Amino acid sequence: MSGSGTTTAGSATAGSASGGSSAGAGGSGGTLAQAGAGGAAAGAQAGGSGGASGTGCTGKTICWDFEEGKIPTGFTPRFNQPSGELLVDNTKPYGTSKFSLHAKDIVGDQPQKSIIYQLPANFGPVMWGRARVFTAGTQPASHAGLFAAYYPPVGSASTMMTTLDWYEVASYTQAYMSIWHPPWPPGFPEAVQVSDTKLVLDKWTCVEWLFDGQNGAEAEAAMPRVWLDGTELSWPTKFAFSDTEQMNAAQPKRNKATNFTVFETGVTMWQPMPTPNNWWVDDIGVGPERVGCN
Repeated sequence: MSGSGTTTAGSATAGSASGGSSAGAGGSGGTLAQAGAGGAAAGAQAGGSGGASGTGCTGKTICWDFEEGKIPTGFTPRFNQPSGELLVDNTKPYGTSKFSLHAKDIVGDQPQKSIIYQLPANFGPVMWGRARVFTAGTQPASHAGLFAAYYPPVGSASTMMTTLDWYEVASYTQAYMSIWHPPWPPGFPEAVQVSDTKLVLDKWTCVEWLFDGQNGAEAEAAMPRVWLDGTELSWPTKFAFSDTEQMNAAQPKRNKATNFTVFETGVTMWQPMPTPNNWWVDDIGVGPERVGCN
């Protein structure tokens, strides 16, 4: 199904994925707009970098509306291969805004364009998120990751991306998908949920998620929950994915979290994308309480 790459901020070495070959290193064949200077700390205040705002963005919620006209301060490149671009432009802003994040002409053998943000210390083990998403083109059959959040398992102090468990909101088989992943490599087995709701095309939608790494008194971190325009998605298809030959591996132990440490957005394809697609993302908010669409 998928695997996270082994990169740190500013580099781009791909991980493996079923149904497609490994992407080349170094970001060949495409471009990624560079992040603003100043590091993560500059953008860690509630309301986001550059005074960004959005519905529901109060308290400890961090928001990005891209109205600076560039990648917001605090984000750094992660994946940048092979064809297409990830940039902030004015081609399709949400609502009355002027700019949005644009994954432009994503096509080829496992194209991946993403940026990551180091979350403030003590963010906590629960992440609510909200973003506006516009998908144009076709409903990709392959795995397209849109949002992810990473954390060290309880008892670990490591900050290396290769040691972090992670949650993901994505699409797959032309429908919405959510996943809990162990670290990559090896990245398997991963716990997968596929919705019966098809990916919405050619209109703005509000996508919300809940990544509960605390999960009360339960023994393991919770599976992700996702809402589309205020309606929670159902997951009639659930399986554990191990590798290209094992679609129903043993379910992984989902380690609990103490703090989420990294947030990622963009478009990360884990199989080939035969025809060009475009995605726009705007009005992102993440925090310990529900952000909401209204």
